Amino acid sequence: MSLTALGTLLHLIFASLAAYPLARHQFPGRNLIFSAIVLSLMFSPAVTQIPSYIIISDIGLLDTFWATLLPAIQYSLGLYLIKQFMETLPNSVIEAARIDGASEWRIWASIAMPMVKPAWLTLIILMIQSLWNTISPYTYSEELKTMPQALSQILSGGIARTGVSAAVSLIMLSVPVITFICSQSRIIETMNSSGMKD
Repeated sequence: MSLTALGTLLHLIFASLAAYPLARHQFPGRNLIFSAIVLSLMFSPAVTQIPSYIIISDIGLLDTFWATLLPAIQYSLGLYLIKQFMETLPNSVIEAARIDGASEWRIWASIAMPMVKPAWLTLIILMIQSLWNTISPYTYSEELKTMPQALSQILSGGIARTGVSAAVSLIMLSVPVITFICSQSRIIETMNSSGMKD
């Protein structure tokens, strides 16, 4: 549970902080960086698993909590999603905030993030589903195993553990479903009310 909550929070912060300058500022290499982000979406996790394992092993994070958390933070879909939403923000609102003396940090936190609420609510749902169901290939210790790994061990016990496996499956299913139900109305409401124009 801590992996899911912390991974979702850190990814949301880092993705939005990276998306804001990509969407609202012009600087050398901006298009190249965004092209690399889009290209990274084409590769499935199976393709990048071996390079990721080598990197995590070389920096000494194998069989640690961070070995599962760090790959989740750099999930490029979240950056792409928030960046595309931030490009639709009205220039007049951003320029008015700058004229009033607001810093870029203040614009990001008080203007950009509230206005792209549908993007980060959607991202929260995607990240919770992804992290809650993740099976980390980088951890081996019993205390670091995720819920799906524990469930697979329970299922390997055969028919004698059918009742326990059904209970664990219900717990696994409940968190993404509850998250979606709680966020669904807010996403629809925000999308209906976010049609600001210049």
